[in-house]
Amino acid sequence: MQIPLRVTFEGSDSSEPVRVAIEREVERLEKHNRHIIGCHVAVIAPSHKHRHGSGFRVHISLTVSPRENVIVNHAASDDSRYEHVEVAVKDAFASARRQLDDLSRQK
Repeated sequence: MQIPLRVTFEGSDSSEPVRVAIEREVERLEKHNRHIIGCHVAVIAPSHKHRHGSGFRVHISLTVSPRENVIVNHAASDDSRYEHVEVAVKDAFASARRQLDDLSRQK
């Protein structure tokens, strides 16, 4: 990537294991689509004030050459699997791959 990966954590402390998992997923994305020039990932911890949708949310913003953006807003659901940040990260990147596939088919 031309622009370094940016990872932010909202509502929780930074987690090195999660950051490493995100870096691995970004490497997979880069192999999947060589036109990615930038990526920002935001990991948003669940709010303890709400009972529904209490899982992690992951937002991915990809910049793809030439002048395309892929935005993934992977929202938490009532599925208890999303209480684990690793599951939310993996599912968000699977969604990003599908969106990149759709983008390449449109060209």
